[in-house]
Formats: sequence, C-alpha cells, structure tokens
Amino acid sequence: MLKLSCSTLCFTQLPLDEALQRIGQLGFRYVDLGVQHWAHVSALELAHSSADTPEMLRHELERADLALSAMNAGLERNADTTLEQQVSAVCALAAAHNLPAVCINAPPNGTPLGTAIDELRQLAAVAARYDVTLCLETHVNCLTELPALAVRLVESAPNLGLALDPSHFYAGPWQGRDFSITYPHTRIVHLRDAGNSPEKILVPPGEGIVDFAGLLRGLVQSGYAGPLSVEYIDTRVSPEAYDDHVAHVTEMASLAKSILTNLRAPFS
Repeated sequence: MLKLSCSTLCFTQLPLDEALQRIGQLGFRYVDLGVQHWAHVSALELAHSSADTPEMLRHELERADLALSAMNAGLERNADTTLEQQVSAVCALAAAHNLPAVCINAPPNGTPLGTAIDELRQLAAVAARYDVTLCLETHVNCLTELPALAVRLVESAPNLGLALDPSHFYAGPWQGRDFSITYPHTRIVHLRDAGNSPEKILVPPGEGIVDFAGLLRGLVQSGYAGPLSVEYIDTRVSPEAYDDHVAHVTEMASLAKSILTNLRAPFS
C-alpha cells in the first residue's frame, strides 16, 4: 500500500507540534520527519538527546492523528559526533516507530568512489543492527546526482537503497533523461515539481517539467509500495506567500492521488 505523506520540511517555520497539526489538518494520514540541522530536529540532537525523544514524537503524532512513514536525515560530516553515532541515533528513532527505511544524504561530489563505498558499508552495518535500510537521496552536488552512480553505490553493500527525489534529476546535470534504473532500488520517494536548472529545483505543481504520471506508473510497475512524500520546503517562503505555499503542498498531493487513482494503485 502506497502511503501519501507530507514532509515536516514543508512547515519548518512552525514548531514541530504545530507543523504536525497543520499536516493533519490538510488531510494527510502520514508524515515524513525532516531530521535536519535547519529544521525541527537534527541528527546531532538525536545523538545527544535523551531516550524520551521517541515517546515525545509518538505523543505529538497521536495528537495530530498521524503515523510516521519516513525520515529524511541530514548527516553532519564536520561534527564531533561521528556519522556512525548519528546513524545509530536516527535508526533507533526509526526502529521505535517501526520504520523499515530512512533517507540520508549521500557523500558529496569529489568523494573518491572507494572512500564513499567504505563509508556507506560502515553506516549500513550500523543501520542493520536496528533492521533499518539506509536510503541515499538522489541529490545534486552529491554522488547520487547521476542515476548509474547512485545505483552503483547502493549495490555496493547490503542494506542500502535509494530515496528518489526526481526533481534533482531534472534540475541537475541529468536534465530529466531516463532514470528508471533507480526504481528497483527505491524505498522512499519525494514529490515536488522542478524545472531544468538548479534555480528551479522547486516550483509550483504544474509549472515544472517533472513527468509525475510516468514516474508513478514506472514505480508502481516496478512493485514500489513505500511512502510518497510531498516535500515543498518552506525555508524561503515569505509570510505573504505562505498561503500559496500551502496550496502547492495540497496541489501536489491531489495530483499524486489523481494519477494513482487512474493507475488503480492502492494508496492511503
């Protein structure tokens, strides 16, 4: 069953409890928790927080009548806390909410391939202790900005998958060419429209060039059954444009629902 979700990164200008309430009010049943240093909670904070974090999050989710479907974690590389410690904290929280997979940022461009593979093998082994799959986000300026290399990375070790954000395959150097080789490895999907340049990495639904019908058709045909997370990030949205921003979140969800209905793909 596909789970249509909303990322908390859509509402970083609100406290987490209010963000969850807003997501529930918009009609979503599932939420993708953004774990970023610029959002509500970071991987470093999780690594240093008390054991109360899972229970606190569970309480806020229950208040908003939401279930956690995914997590999008930004690991911080130049920190006193190691990547392994950050992954351990993120995966512990995921396991507490029975999540099978979490999204993490891939090694940045310029990282030697062998170094990246060694690092990912170590991190995947940490995640395996919690029975959680690490999913590398397809992202510009990272080794996953090209589909073939993204697939090579996740095939380099057990317990790795992809968090597919197609907007980066359109706005980045791949320029929207076929990336269906990523579908069999995809465990999480982020949804937002985009143009063909980095400045257009996030545009209102329908104003970009992402082929959502083809994307969802291909994923369904490949057997994908994970979360579809609407991710319209609000960090640069001005107060006077916030109503439009909320409309973009709901429009993206409506578009996904319409396509899935036409495909006769079960979702909730």
